[in-house]
Parts: sequence; structure tokens; C-alpha cells
Amino acid sequence: MFAWSAAAALIVHAVLLFGSTDLYGGADLVPHLRLMQQMDAQPGLYNIYAPAFHVFGALLLPWASEATAVKLFTLGSAALLIGGFRLFQRAADLPDVSASLFAWAPYAFALSWCLPKVEAAGYGLAFAGLGALLTNRHRWLVAALAGTFFIHTASALFFGLCGGVLALVRRDARAMLALAVATVLASPLFISHLMAGCNAAQALLFSPGDYLRTTGGWTSFDHTHTIIVLAGPIAVACAAAGAPRLWREHREIAILAGVVTFFYLNEVWLAPFGARTTLNLMRGLTVLAFPVAAAAGVFAATRPRWTAAILAACIVWSLGSLFFALPDACHRVVVDPEQAEQLVVDRCTFRWTIRRDH
Repeated sequence: MFAWSAAAALIVHAVLLFGSTDLYGGADLVPHLRLMQQMDAQPGLYNIYAPAFHVFGALLLPWASEATAVKLFTLGSAALLIGGFRLFQRAADLPDVSASLFAWAPYAFALSWCLPKVEAAGYGLAFAGLGALLTNRHRWLVAALAGTFFIHTASALFFGLCGGVLALVRRDARAMLALAVATVLASPLFISHLMAGCNAAQALLFSPGDYLRTTGGWTSFDHTHTIIVLAGPIAVACAAAGAPRLWREHREIAILAGVVTFFYLNEVWLAPFGARTTLNLMRGLTVLAFPVAAAAGVFAATRPRWTAAILAACIVWSLGSLFFALPDACHRVVVDPEQAEQLVVDRCTFRWTIRRDH
């Protein structure tokens, strides 16, 4: 069931990405393209944003356009997200249908529609790493967390939070040590930012008004309808029904799912740093898909006659959301890579200005 479900979902991602020859994205895609161009011209760190996306683009630019590089990275990220959760699902001994439901989480397709969504790759590696934690493969856990810091900072923080919760629940001192070692291995990335003159808050994207901090009030209420549709109400209802069984049969995963859901609903998982995250109720749907898929999968698996019907209903809902909710998930315009050449991206914040030649 999972193989065809995942393959079909990836086909939808590919159609969203390659259905047009133009490159679509938000305003923040242009500075990413500029950082790719700089990385291609002279390898180095030009911004506090995690560099993997820019390195990937720079490696492809001699043979492909910026648009192709972005689309290939995004499609690979979708595959990594689905595959990473599959590894986690198997390590957690959750039903196969959980991974199938996760592949068709409606908001997952926004990750290929609202470019750039680099977090998809980060969350994919995070789920794979959490699977390594559950199977006591601590070397893989170290590699996964250290690698995630180079892909997407918020995903790495989410990974560290979830890994710490699991390690505490399992009383796994070796896992906690592995998380600490991974953080140390990733520290040269942040040290390089400090040596470039950035402060600690900037190096972690915590500076006021930066990527991970919200400067105003709550940001989700204006998009309530879209959030509800992209959350997948059918799967959410099944998850609510399956939550008690998840608690009885998969206690560790249920605790982790509860922690993730709590922080998602409150937008406060950066509260220790004095800020709410800009990964609000819309963007946070990627992480909410984990507890929903886990509990809904348990519910569906206990009703074999209804399993296929539940999955089919969720797939139909997701396909419908492509037309009725996805267009409202983000601001999306045609992006001209040549625009990037006119940008100056700040070294210590993810902000940019237009260079004016005299």
C-alpha cells in the first residue's frame, strides 16, 4: 500500500513543480537564488541561512538553470520527507497506513507549491534521525541531526526537541549524548557566523524580525479556512478517534505526538528564546502531519475493512485541496532568476536590498 501511495504522491509533487516551465515562488525565493549564484561563483558562506540549498543549486548551475535546480531540490525534498517518515514509522512499529496517510497530508503539497520550502528536506532527515534513535542507531542519529543543521535551522531545532523528548521518555542516556555530540559537530557552522561578525541571536536566526521570529501578533487567524482544509479534516478526525489506542499501544510515540501538537497549537516552541516562531499554524502543518498520521494510522489499521476507504478518502480530499485551498496557502508569482543578480543579501540576517548601480 505504501509504495504506490508514495509514488502517486510524488507524481503530484512533480506535476506541481514541472507542470510549467516558469519558476514560481515567493519574494524570499529571489535571495536564495542570489546565494546560489554567489556560491557558484566563489564557494563560501554568505548568509546565516543553512547552506545546503545554495550548495545544491551551485553544483547544478553549470549544467542546469536556477529554476531546474530549485525544482529538483524541491522534488528530492518531498521524496526525503516521505521516505524519512517511512523510516520513522517502521522504527516506531506504527501501521504501514500511517506512512501512506502522511504522504498524502494536504499541506505536504504546499511544500512544492509555495517555493521555497527548504524545511521539507530538513524534516525528512529529522524523521529519519528519530527512527535511528528508536532503533538505537546512535551514529546515524548523530549524522542526521548534524546534517539537518546544514539544511534548515528550524527543522534541526524541531529534531532536537523531539529527540530530547524521546530520549527522556525512553531514559536513553546514549541518545541524549548523541544529540549533544551532533550539536557540537554542527557548531563550526555557527562559529563561522560569529567570526563573520554576527551575534549569537543572528547566527540562530533569532534576531528580532528575522526568519524564526515573529514581530507582530498571531499570524494564523486570517487563514483559518485554508488551514482547516490543508490540515486534512478526515485524517484529523481519524487521529482523534485513534489517539486512545496510540496511547495504549505506542506510549512513547503518543507522548511525542502530544508534545508536538501542544507546541504546534500554541506557536510557542521558541518561547525559551523569548519569541514565538514564524512557523505558525499554516507552516506548522508539516509537523502536525506527524501526530495526525500516527494516530489516524492506528485507527485505520484496527478496521481492516475500512483501511483502504479511509486512505482513499484522504487522497481525494488532498487532491481537492489542490484546487480549493492550495492557491491561498501563500503568495506566489513568476520569479525571474536574473532579478537575483541585483540583490545584496545581508550577511547576518536573512534580509536583502536591491543594488543600485550608478
